Amino acid sequence: MSSLRRRFPIPPQPPETQTMSSSSDFSGPGRELRQPRQTRHFPISRVAVAAPQLVWIMTIVLGMGMHRGNASSDTSSYLPLAWYDGIFIHVGPLLPLIPLGTRAMASFLSGASNMGKDVSASRAGLVYAFAAIIRLSVYFAAGLFGDHAMSDHIFLGACVFSSAHAEAVAGLAMLARMCVIKSTVFATVSAALVVLQSFCLMGLQCGDSWFTAIYFHTPAETMIALVL
Repeated sequence: MSSLRRRFPIPPQPPETQTMSSSSDFSGPGRELRQPRQTRHFPISRVAVAAPQLVWIMTIVLGMGMHRGNASSDTSSYLPLAWYDGIFIHVGPLLPLIPLGTRAMASFLSGASNMGKDVSASRAGLVYAFAAIIRLSVYFAAGLFGDHAMSDHIFLGACVFSSAHAEAVAGLAMLARMCVIKSTVFATVSAALVVLQSFCLMGLQCGDSWFTAIYFHTPAETMIALVL
């Protein structure tokens, strides 16, 4: 055997292929591509954030363009959303509390471990209270310029619409998260109700403010309320 080895030398063996354990130590430029992306949040589409505000602005602008003068009380009673307008006049600032309360219930039903991942309903309530103080301050400042300085109806409607819009976005984020983690049926249904209530409130407010811009306030008053 020794003579054969001298006549026919054994060629050198190629280095062994790197194992999976050694390849895990690779830190080259392509390392980032091999790591799965970890999603920290459930992002909501920008359409859900921007589209409702554009719809609101277009609704008010179209109402100003279709202005027909002040309507009488008889005319207002025949408007399709007269029933909602009566509710809005009396308890308008409290309407966003409906989806807010439903969202708080959905967060509670999802479990204590998941409540911290949602936008706190109590924190949102504080924001709405602060917004109410600002709204009252604007009312007081506008009153110094006369009763018809702006459309207080549309200004309040804008505040209600924005609050409902915020609840819709928060509800969509909560619903998406609950579907992924497979939360309880009651919690998932409650989150879906938040979205449904919010969009219904947004739609009703758009319609009510549209009729208000057409019949009950001048375009100048409506524009000031829209800008504010």
